[in-house]
Amino acid sequence: MNTLREGVAVFLFPHHCVFCGEVVTVGRYVCENCEPILIDDDACPYCALPKIYCRCRKRAHFFDEITAVYMYDDMVRYGILRYKSGADRRMAGYMAKKMAETAKKKGYSIDAVAYVPQTRRERWHRGFYLNREIAGQLAQELELPLYDGLVKIFDAPAQKEMGFLFRRGNIAGAFDVRDPEEVKGKRFLLADDIKTTGETLDECAKMLKLYDADAVYALTFAVAHLKRKEKEKENAVEKKKE
Repeated sequence: MNTLREGVAVFLFPHHCVFCGEVVTVGRYVCENCEPILIDDDACPYCALPKIYCRCRKRAHFFDEITAVYMYDDMVRYGILRYKSGADRRMAGYMAKKMAETAKKKGYSIDAVAYVPQTRRERWHRGFYLNREIAGQLAQELELPLYDGLVKIFDAPAQKEMGFLFRRGNIAGAFDVRDPEEVKGKRFLLADDIKTTGETLDECAKMLKLYDADAVYALTFAVAHLKRKEKEKENAVEKKKE
């Protein structure tokens, strides 16, 4: 009977692989061909990149440590872009599940899950609250409260449109905390979908630390390799010239 019900459910409401879009069985997020390779456990705690790519020189941040689940490559990139476009909202559940597994493996002592906030205008433009959706399901997976107290107080140009040297200044002062008493002495897991330079996460962690948070651990679903992104841009420019 259960098999029949599952068959009917798949026929009427098919679940798709969050990466390639192929139909998968009920309860699965990823097809057999699309499971990405996890980042090694010994990745750099300052930039989250595997050590073969790390060039951060242990640059200090306001967050105490940062971890990522996957590299922002190929199918991971495609899956995140599909989610951001609203094509497959189930991606949030998959991201939360994998991020929770990573957090548990790290063994962090956490009081609440926080997330990088968006302004009302950014939420309206996207059509849904992307980071809160991920963080809410992550909090459920970890059986922790969701902290909604971080706020973004003004819009700024998208970080992806800024050069490396301008990213920190672009979002300086963009975030604040609603109630400092909710932060004092707490240990936070700060969630985001992608880490590139880490400036946005660092600015959020800075505000939590300014209001006496005891610790802030950053966790992202993916981490971008800037050298690779720069090479892709160079290739795109060369193709336009041809």
